Amino acid sequence: MDKEDVSLNKQKNNKIVKYRNGPVFNIGTVLFGVIFIYMIICLVMYVTTDHITAYEVTAGPLAGNYRYSALALRSETIINADHAGNVSYYVREGSKVGTGTAVCTVNEGSATTSLVPETVSTGSEAASAMTEESSLDEDTLKNLKDEMESFSLGFQQENFQSIYNFKGDLESTLLEVGNTGTAGADGSSIINACTAPTEGIVILSTDGFESKLPETVTASDFEQKNYEKKNLRMNKTVKSGDPIYKLVTDETWYLCILLDQKMATELADSTSVKFRFLKDDTIFYAGFQLQKQGSSYIGILTMDKCMSLYASERYVDIELVLNRKTGLKIPNSAIATKRFYKIPDEFAVYDRETTSMPSEISVLCPVVDKNGAESVKTKTVTVYDKADDGSFLVDCTSFDEGDVIRKQNSQKTYTIGETETINGVYNINKGYAIFREITIIDENEEYCIVEAGSTFGLAQYDHIALNADTVNDEDIVIHY
Repeated sequence: MDKEDVSLNKQKNNKIVKYRNGPVFNIGTVLFGVIFIYMIICLVMYVTTDHITAYEVTAGPLAGNYRYSALALRSETIINADHAGNVSYYVREGSKVGTGTAVCTVNEGSATTSLVPETVSTGSEAASAMTEESSLDEDTLKNLKDEMESFSLGFQQENFQSIYNFKGDLESTLLEVGNTGTAGADGSSIINACTAPTEGIVILSTDGFESKLPETVTASDFEQKNYEKKNLRMNKTVKSGDPIYKLVTDETWYLCILLDQKMATELADSTSVKFRFLKDDTIFYAGFQLQKQGSSYIGILTMDKCMSLYASERYVDIELVLNRKTGLKIPNSAIATKRFYKIPDEFAVYDRETTSMPSEISVLCPVVDKNGAESVKTKTVTVYDKADDGSFLVDCTSFDEGDVIRKQNSQKTYTIGETETINGVYNINKGYAIFREITIIDENEEYCIVEAGSTFGLAQYDHIALNADTVNDEDIVIHY
């Protein structure tokens, strides 16, 4: 290599710049670190912060639980047997009969043979059996099949008594179709027909309420634990004078309900009510009368419809459909009570020309320093509401009991101490709890309706703490 080449190589090497090794900053790593730290902070806040269940305020009427087990009273006449013997029924319970219709027979001889076996099949087996060598017409056979299917689907083990009622219905149907009374083989049996003395609906049970009148109903009549119903179909043998059936002879009937004082007061001036049968969800209007028995209030609904559908039932489940007041609907669990100090209006400083209900007021607080010199400091506080006497209600944390405030341009003073308790809820729209006053206009066991549109109250779609016991004023909350 000649001198010229060596010189060129030196020049090239002189152009190479060497940098010192140092820390390498990667923007992705930095961002990941920031996000990781943020997630850690959020996790700590989530774990250490009380979690509040939120409720969204809705508007509308109060769907109250005004359900009652009504005592049903009717014009009921018990028909007694004129002879002793074995009884066989020709009509089913709930059937309407005319005057002179044969309801049953009393056989003074040997026992009649039951037309339905002691072990009652259900469903398709019974339906198939009925078709074999059956002389029943198609309509009757269809009705029997429907009854069997309905019984099979609705049967419950704990209500075993229903089997006997079902068996009696089937037997009565067959007897009604066949119109049969059975004599003894020796022909010595005397069959006595029991005919209806008047038209009515046949009921094959008694319970002791047959002669009960609406005006004689007492609170004890609604205690169903003491209620006993005697199924007359279970008595295959009767004595002379024993009840064998009863007739409901009038379409007018009564539903009596036991009311609390609040509901009684609400319905005191009502002459009619709207109600719903819970069994089939049908709605009717009925005449209404309120009576007081001792310390109890009895509501009497007078009906002239649907009596035959409930003729065999003594207690009927109904629901009153009342025209309730509308407003903002909130759960009762969200309601809290809070004490507020009262500040007389004359001691409040605000723009009296523009408003009579400011959101904030100022008060003058006399202060004496250590040298005995007196001065006046102005303190601004939030107003929650106005009391009936015109005083402003402010948070108790704003003052200490015994603090003194002075009237503007006067030496007159007022000592903080008088309080008023109001109902409210905790609004959590902003991520922290703010107490908002409510005015309840209607309520039931679970919810209440509060007045809408108040200056310091609630609005539709506000979020409030579902349980007031889980939050305090000014708490930072995480809600879900």
